[in-house]
Amino acid sequence: MSLAASAVARWIAPFLTVAAVACVGLVADPVHVGPAPAVRLAADEANPLAGAPFYVNPTSAAMRAAQSANPPSPGLTAIANTPQAYWIVPGSSAATVAKYTGEAQAAGAMPVLALYGIPHRDCGSFAAGGFATGAEYRQWIDGVAADVGPSPAAIIVEPDALAMADCLSGDQRQERFDLIRYAVDTLTRNPAAAVYIDAGHLRWHSADEMAARLNQAGVDHARGFSLNIANFFTTDDEIGYGEAISGLTNGSHYVIDTSRNGAGPAPDTTLNWCNPSGRALGTPPTAVNPTGHATAVTRRRAPSSISTPSISPTTQASNGGLARRPPPLTARLGCAQRRPLTELGSVALP
Repeated sequence: MSLAASAVARWIAPFLTVAAVACVGLVADPVHVGPAPAVRLAADEANPLAGAPFYVNPTSAAMRAAQSANPPSPGLTAIANTPQAYWIVPGSSAATVAKYTGEAQAAGAMPVLALYGIPHRDCGSFAAGGFATGAEYRQWIDGVAADVGPSPAAIIVEPDALAMADCLSGDQRQERFDLIRYAVDTLTRNPAAAVYIDAGHLRWHSADEMAARLNQAGVDHARGFSLNIANFFTTDDEIGYGEAISGLTNGSHYVIDTSRNGAGPAPDTTLNWCNPSGRALGTPPTAVNPTGHATAVTRRRAPSSISTPSISPTTQASNGGLARRPPPLTARLGCAQRRPLTELGSVALP
């Protein structure tokens, strides 16, 4: 039995509230095309994502595309009605944080934010950018925290930043750890915020190496870490990786991006990370905890040409017993669009 499967079995035995995450999405049933079920975790008070559905943005790019599709697209409609993360980057998106979190709170839902503005972002590659100085970044984080205020929110801190720290000089690398720690400490002053530091995916760094980076960046002050953003590795494999890291970070919790992993990773090629063909949506968003550490299985990235945000963990049990065939991702992004700089998430299927 795999580490992930063992962890799932250990968790199910005492609680009996979920089915194994890895089993979802493998049954050839029709795709559900209505709004995603309101996903709630009924009996885990320790899970900050429990007790409220994740927020579905009624004005997201995906929703607008679904509403204007001609002919109508059931696949796009299904995805547009799935909770997704809202990405905050340098520029105008930061000015929308208070409005977005306020609308989520008014709807009785949990917003998911992903912050993507670290200096030297993406090592100058396809999503180059971020703030020019650490001082500017800290000021930005202060503003985001103030706009979230006391509202409940799940916040992902800097996708890829720890995993890509190898491109930096020694001083820049230390600054990155310090800035992420600053973001965590600032955002967690709101006791209703569940903050996760991004930790890449299982093919990037060993669990030992990533755990060391997370510890340097202050994961002990955060709720935990996030895995598999904009990537394709299976939920089962990422749970195994997450459990290994959790064991090296004092039991940190984690969330997993499932927006593109329904068919697993593409065959090994130079650009197999760059929106390869033949991929599929993974399990939809939920806060069901399959291991004791996996706070959520998440959708946070856009799998196709329409970009919107997302977070998601799910199981057959949490999805009203509905098993889903993973819809194929029929639209493609260019490599430069893999890190879109507006809102991102688990959308697309025109």
